[in-house]
Amino acid sequence: MRPPAERGGPPRIVYFYLAVIVVTWAANWPMMKLALGDAPPLVFVLLRLIGTIVLLAPALHAMRVPLLPIRGERLGLFWVGQLQVAAFLVFAIIGLSIEAAGRAIVLAYTFSLWAIPIGLLLGVERLGRFHLIGAAIGFAGLVLFMNPALVDWTSAPTLLGNAFLLLSAMTWALGSCLYRRRIWRTPFWTSQLSGSIRQRAVSGGIVVDVRGSLHGGGSGTFEIQIGGEPIHWSPALIAILSYNWVVTTALGYFLWAVVLTAMPAAAAGQVLALTPVGGFLISTAIFGGAVTADVIVAIALIVAGIILTLRR
Repeated sequence: MRPPAERGGPPRIVYFYLAVIVVTWAANWPMMKLALGDAPPLVFVLLRLIGTIVLLAPALHAMRVPLLPIRGERLGLFWVGQLQVAAFLVFAIIGLSIEAAGRAIVLAYTFSLWAIPIGLLLGVERLGRFHLIGAAIGFAGLVLFMNPALVDWTSAPTLLGNAFLLLSAMTWALGSCLYRRRIWRTPFWTSQLSGSIRQRAVSGGIVVDVRGSLHGGGSGTFEIQIGGEPIHWSPALIAILSYNWVVTTALGYFLWAVVLTAMPAAAAGQVLALTPVGGFLISTAIFGGAVTADVIVAIALIVAGIILTLRR
C-alpha cells in the first residue's frame, strides 16, 4: 500500500511554502533596487555576504553540521559556489544598478534556459521533447524581450546592463551543470548551508577585488561608473539588508529544504518559475513603467520555456 504522500501528492502546506519563497524572492529585486540608492552595488553585495555568514554560522554550529565537505569534493563544490554565488551576485547587482528591477529579474531567471546548451556542451544534458520545446519557446521570448522596441540598442549602458544580467544567468547555469556532472556524497546541509558560508566568505574577497578594479581607475584599468559614493546608512538600507539576511537566505534555505523532502526538485522548480513574473509585477507597481503587449508576450514565453525545460 502506498504512503499517503504518494497517493495524494505533496501536502498542501508545501505549496504554501513555495508561494512564500516565490513572493519573498520576487519582492527582493525591487527592494535591492531601492537599496542601491544608499549603497554602491558591489558594496551592497559585500554587506549581504557578510550578514549571511554572521547569520548562518551560529545556526550551523547549533545543528552540528560539518563545515567541510567530504575530502575529494571540496574543490568541486568550491567552484560551483563561486559561479552560483560570487559571479551570479556580482553580475546581477551590476545589471540591476543599470536596468529596471522588473527587467533585471526576468533576465537573471533565464538560467534554466541557458542550462540546456551549457549542459549539452558539458555532456550532462540529454535532450527530451520538453527540453527542445521549452528551449525554443523560452529563447523566442528572450529574443522578443531584447527587441529594439524594448531595448535601446544605441545606448551602451543599456546594452551593458542587459549583458551583465544575462551573464549572471549563464554563470548560475554553468554552476548548476557542473554540480550535475557527478554524484556528490557530501550531505545536503553541508554542501548547501555550510558550503554557502565558505563560498560567501571567499566571494566577499572576490567582490572586494572586483570593486577595486571597477572603481580604481588608473592606467590600464577597466572602469565602470556604477557607484563609488559612500554608504548612506538609512533605515531603508538596514531593513533591506536584514530582509536579505533573514528572509531570502535563512528562511528561503529552510523552506526550500522542507519542500525538497516532499516533492521532486524539478516539480518545485516549475513553481519557482513564477518568481520573475511576481518580481516584474511588484517592480512595475513600485517604480511604474509601461506594460505593453510585447512585454507580456515575451515574459509569458520565457516563463513557459522555463517551466517546460524543468519538466521531467
